[in-house]
Amino acid sequence: MSNDISNIVSLLQSIEVPRTEAVTYAALLDMESTSIRKIAAVTGINRGTTYEALKNLVEFGLVSVKQNGQREQYTAESPEKIYDIIRDKRRDLADASNLAKEVVPSVLARKAGEQGKPLVRYYEGDVGVTTILKDVLQTCRMMDKPQYYAYSSQKVRQYLYRKYPQFTDRRIAEGIKVKVIAVGEGGGETPKSERKWLPNPPQGGVSSYTLIYGSKVATISIASDDTPYGVVIEDNGAAAMQRLLFRQLWKTLPAEQPAEK
Repeated sequence: MSNDISNIVSLLQSIEVPRTEAVTYAALLDMESTSIRKIAAVTGINRGTTYEALKNLVEFGLVSVKQNGQREQYTAESPEKIYDIIRDKRRDLADASNLAKEVVPSVLARKAGEQGKPLVRYYEGDVGVTTILKDVLQTCRMMDKPQYYAYSSQKVRQYLYRKYPQFTDRRIAEGIKVKVIAVGEGGGETPKSERKWLPNPPQGGVSSYTLIYGSKVATISIASDDTPYGVVIEDNGAAAMQRLLFRQLWKTLPAEQPAEK
């Protein structure tokens, strides 16, 4: 077997094409349109197994078949079709990844709930922040009165919606209310939101965004290399305490944004 053909077999196996199919396809690349009998003779694989391999290769799009009298003739498609298989697998993996992001946390949360333990999840980068924001919407959808609270720091706001700019529009469309205590100026009000402000502390250093929703508390911060990351704690007691503290602080704050000094 030449190096090129051997590499084709290895490549196909790396994308989960079975070895029998890979060897059959590699043999066909060096043949004109031909019959099962001739293919089996070249590969040394029995006719029954070769027939099944060819059926699978047709489904993969790597082989075409046409009727020639009473016999079927098989032809190898261009190796460029391998790119299509890889793209399909990427899409399948992306779909599986999105499903896993919904299913796995739910299963872990159920298990943690059964054991009475809090569930802690860590997310990194803009994709991680987007996952947290989507979880806020999903959790609030299940509430009788959908609402969440947030502490917003001036430094983190610019990172929050970079990969999910439609978050606010979706929140509004779904009737989810939010109360925000903003540290530092900026961050105007939007529909179904209320906002009060705390002045930036003189020493600075306030660089996190905290969301309190359902039984969860999420904190989004910025690493030294400007990469956002977040931690979500799912625990009824912790969320209830944070909600109580937020409400008490909310009562003490004026409705007007303070002038920055």
